[in-house]
Amino acid sequence: MKAVTSRENAAYKAAAKLVASAAERRKRGLSVLDGTHLLAALLDSGRVPEELFIDARGAADGEVRRLVERSSPARVTLLADALFNAISTVDSPTGVISLVRTPGPAKAPPDAPLVLLLDGIQDPGNVGTLLRSAAAAGATHAMLSPACAFAWSPKVLRAAMGAHFALGIVEGADLAAYVGAYRGTSIALAAHARASLYDVDLTGPCALIVGSEGAGLTPSLEAAAKVRAGIPMPGRMESLNAATAGSLALFECVRQRATRTKGAGR
Repeated sequence: MKAVTSRENAAYKAAAKLVASAAERRKRGLSVLDGTHLLAALLDSGRVPEELFIDARGAADGEVRRLVERSSPARVTLLADALFNAISTVDSPTGVISLVRTPGPAKAPPDAPLVLLLDGIQDPGNVGTLLRSAAAAGATHAMLSPACAFAWSPKVLRAAMGAHFALGIVEGADLAAYVGAYRGTSIALAAHARASLYDVDLTGPCALIVGSEGAGLTPSLEAAAKVRAGIPMPGRMESLNAATAGSLALFECVRQRATRTKGAGR
């Protein structure tokens, strides 16, 4: 393990540039995982990081040491605390930062049992929350339109809490083309829709389409969906946060499928 105390160190300067620049991350095909939880999720998925940076606290922490051992043969650098804190993307660093190879684009099959489509959602927190909910609900894929926030940005990764390694993520996707070829039921979540989401049969293969809070769904994409449904809101709010609406829809699928399975077992 090499110890680095100078800001002029080449490896440190490269890592700092990677953390600061989305263009650099895309250019190098690398993503930054800050913390033990994300590194554990990566390792549990069968992948290993390219490089690790730890600080003195991390070096003394049993959990971090175990993760470092599991990350072999990744290069490990011990950074001075000031250097580590300078590149950390979180308020309370846990002592380890990982550089990982960004996975290539996945491909969602036209009969995916549950897939989430995001149309123009630019807030990284919302994108990350929706990916986390999709993974928790058992979705196999998430497809993001070109106008969405970059799925592998540090903010999205933090909000998703490891969901990236449980989903096939497709960025820059032609959502309309996928909806046109999808063999299940495509459902566009739209506040103005007459149908209630709770009246839609979600027990078969479903593609849930969520748009941005401001612009909503692209009209052509909404029109391409087989079903347009809204979430009933008896209160005085006009709309829901995109992440909330998408999460509710995902877990309505879970609820209906669990109910169907329970009923079939009687």
